[in-house]
Amino acid sequence: MRVGPSAAGLVVVLAAAAACGGGGDGGGGNNPVVAVAKAGAPSGDAQAGTVNTALAQPLRVIVTEDGTPKAGVTVAWTAINGATNPTSSPTDVGGIATTAWTLGTTAGAQTARATLAGATGSPVTFNATAAPGPAANLSTVAGGGQTAIQGGAFATQLRVLVTDQFTNPVSGVTVSFTGSGGVLVSSPTANTGVNGEAVVSATGASSAGVGGVTATVAGIAAPVNFTLTTAAAVREVTVGAGTLFKSLRNNTTNPAVDTISAGQGVLWRWAGGNHSVESTGVPSFTTSAVSSTAGNIYTLTFAVAGTYQYDCGVHLTLMTGRVVVQ
Repeated sequence: MRVGPSAAGLVVVLAAAAACGGGGDGGGGNNPVVAVAKAGAPSGDAQAGTVNTALAQPLRVIVTEDGTPKAGVTVAWTAINGATNPTSSPTDVGGIATTAWTLGTTAGAQTARATLAGATGSPVTFNATAAPGPAANLSTVAGGGQTAIQGGAFATQLRVLVTDQFTNPVSGVTVSFTGSGGVLVSSPTANTGVNGEAVVSATGASSAGVGGVTATVAGIAAPVNFTLTTAAAVREVTVGAGTLFKSLRNNTTNPAVDTISAGQGVLWRWAGGNHSVESTGVPSFTTSAVSSTAGNIYTLTFAVAGTYQYDCGVHLTLMTGRVVVQ
């Protein structure tokens, strides 16, 4: 059988095609494998720095083609936090591309990425930890505008917050606290914790009036102030100088008997002698320390109704008193 010219040409083309694809192993060179990965140490990953500052080491990736470093390939850089410079860079003869990373303004974990479209391993993620900047701002959190009875503790502790210029809390900063108007603080200084807060307690003055506490931090120009009011106790009891408790309200002694409303306070003032105010029975209250200092005061606010009995921890039943809370 004879084959026409057109059919003969078709046979030649098919034969050539079969020859090019023959064996199934000749296509590797036409499909090179391009990969991107972090370069050998230092790659710039897992660094630590301060917010809004450039990290010490650049970020580095290596691009390879079939395992061989490839030059002239452009890698894109993206900072999820902060900024990279440049935002894209070509690989050098060693297949390395680099960029600088300036951290963002929020303290904590931050991320940047290197991207090469179509490459195995893309995107490559870099992590860093950003620490807060220097202390720049001081503000109040809680504790202002309170009232306590003479010598009594203010119910809410005084809390201040120290932050950097980007409002990140700054730990380990020393805050100084100074009372005025007779108000006392539990400590003249306190250090900020991981939440940026420093805390102290305050006690009312020995006499009624308006006072306060001022908080300052070295290097921060503006202090913060707490206005605190000391109110006179509703009832006052004299302790000593002899072996007695005496109510100044009604002159009752041993027992000194005072009646108040829930939420009001009683003040015991030492006239002399070695005494204490010791809670006895139920309901109870916090017992005072023993003191022999004339002028020493002890105050309590009674929140719950009931009859509260007390004596002197030194003289026991020779000195007694009673507070009736309605």
